[in-house]
Formats: sequence, C-alpha cells, structure tokens
Amino acid sequence: MKLGLFDLFDEAIAELLEVDVETYIRIIEDENTTDGEQEQIIMGILSNDEEQKVKSKELFRSKL
Repeated sequence: MKLGLFDLFDEAIAELLEVDVETYIRIIEDENTTDGEQEQIIMGILSNDEEQKVKSKELFRSKL
C-alpha cells in the first residue's frame, strides 16, 4: 500500500515526538486538544528552536 503525503507527515511528526503514529493521531484529533495546541505541537516540533521543540513535546505528553 502506498502512503499518502499526510500519512508520511503523521509518521514524521510521531517519530519526532517519540510515539507511534496511532498515539500521535489520537492525541492530535482528541476533542480536548484545541486547534491552538495542535498548531503549537506540530509547528514547535518542526521548529529549529530547541526550546520550542521541548515545549511542544511537553505539551504533547501532557495530553497522554
């Protein structure tokens, strides 16, 4: 099965967050994760700023 662009993106973000894809998707799509938090997690983890990456991981882990 060929992976789509969004599948690859989800895999990449999950890897950076050090979780499996299913966990990443469950947290990002959870009704308790706001749009702003979703953006903060995704954009922060993709940032070149190490402090932003740490904050993104902390926010994500707080949702587990």
